[in-house]
Amino acid sequence: MIDIRIVCTHDATKVAEMLVRLLEAEQHVVRLTCGRQAYHDLEAAKDNDEAVIMIWSPAAPMQEYMLAWAERADPQRLIELARAPGAPKIARVAPVVEFAQWRGERGGRAWNALNDRLRTVSRRLEPAPPPPRYAVMALGAAGLLAIGGAFIVRINDVAAPRQQQAATAPATLPFSEATGVGGAVEFIEPASVDDVFALPRLPSRIAPLTPQSHPSLYLVDPYEPAEFRDPTLLERLRDINPLRDRDDEAPET
Repeated sequence: MIDIRIVCTHDATKVAEMLVRLLEAEQHVVRLTCGRQAYHDLEAAKDNDEAVIMIWSPAAPMQEYMLAWAERADPQRLIELARAPGAPKIARVAPVVEFAQWRGERGGRAWNALNDRLRTVSRRLEPAPPPPRYAVMALGAAGLLAIGGAFIVRINDVAAPRQQQAATAPATLPFSEATGVGGAVEFIEPASVDDVFALPRLPSRIAPLTPQSHPSLYLVDPYEPAEFRDPTLLERLRDINPLRDRDDEAPET
């Protein structure tokens, strides 16, 4: 919210008082300057950071204190409301707001235009809030990471050509006139032993085991317990017969 000063003539006092009540309800600090006392308030208001609302009523363009306020007020902080035609031609940055049909209601084209102009002035008067400390720290950390990443990429870009150049550059050995050996020598890495000697794959003599079907344990005969009985009289007599062993040992014919 900002400080607001309303400057008007006596024929616009009623409209100015309605503006004071509505703007104070929106948490603004409003001061009303009406009549010739505006001369005294003009000198004191030079150093105040406040928005200036001037009401151009039918009698306002003919008053010298109204013209003095219009000429000396900062155009960036000046808001002009026209209750009648005849606003003076001064250096202004925003057009005059048509306020002739306003009757104290909140809303409508005139009230919305006044609020838009107040928001524009408040952005100029109120200092910008400082950036959050955590946002500044995060921005600094992001900058350091970006610089570190660029430095690492630069090192890799420089080291790779150097390594490639060192790998492809031929070596120079001292030349000997006696043996005729020396000069530039290019070292070539020999091929791998796997590329020269290829071991044949021996056929396997062991045939793979064929999978055997597992017997099913469910297809079995049901279990039947053995039947036991007592030997009969003839079987007992046969077992005690002494000639039974001879009959068993007799050869078959």
